[in-house]
Amino acid sequence: MAKHILISGASRGIGRATALALAAPDVALTLAARSVEALEEIAAEVRMRGAEAQVVPCDLTAEPHVHRLVEVAAGAEGRIDVAIHSVGGALVAPLHEIRTADWEASMRQQLTSLFLLTRYATARMQAGGLLINIASVAARQVFPGWAVYAAAKHGALGFLGAVREELRSEGVRVCSILPAAVDTALWDAVPGEWNRANMLQPDDVAAAVQSIVALPDYVTVEDLTIGHVAGRL
Repeated sequence: MAKHILISGASRGIGRATALALAAPDVALTLAARSVEALEEIAAEVRMRGAEAQVVPCDLTAEPHVHRLVEVAAGAEGRIDVAIHSVGGALVAPLHEIRTADWEASMRQQLTSLFLLTRYATARMQAGGLLINIASVAARQVFPGWAVYAAAKHGALGFLGAVREELRSEGVRVCSILPAAVDTALWDAVPGEWNRANMLQPDDVAAAVQSIVALPDYVTVEDLTIGHVAGRL
């Protein structure tokens, strides 16, 4: 029986690397993102590795989209074994330059999308099911100019901590992965000079996800922090 894995944000960065890391003959992947073209490209690579793959263009902040995504991923068996929330993007600005509309859009992108995917995907999980959120060290650390991002990541960690305790009795596992800076397109839009040589690569985070997915159904990794040996940027 194939393992049903749903990956949001699968068209680029960590989500894309995770899709490739998890692709195997006994895996059925549902790949979600906004870009159909990018999804089709990664789906072709996944199939070359022996996995099944279907693409679902999706706005993760829109409830009808997420509901449909989960229904498609669950398929005829009505089951999702692993759901991975990987959403990029960061609003970086001093407090007094942050507009209310930008704050609300960022919270919707980061937190509402997580809420919706968690709500619908975990309802399709049996004992041994696994939800993974790609969070950030910003869920526990703070950096000047990153107030909005830190608020979203702190909120995500608290939200999933509570959900974890709700679902524990059902045998459904909830994991937050907290990477330090990862060399993705996110940094193209962040002001300042950044040493990308001291950043993780998307494949590094994907390898952590792969190792967690491979664990027995009764083993839970709840919060995992990973970073570059060089330390903070």
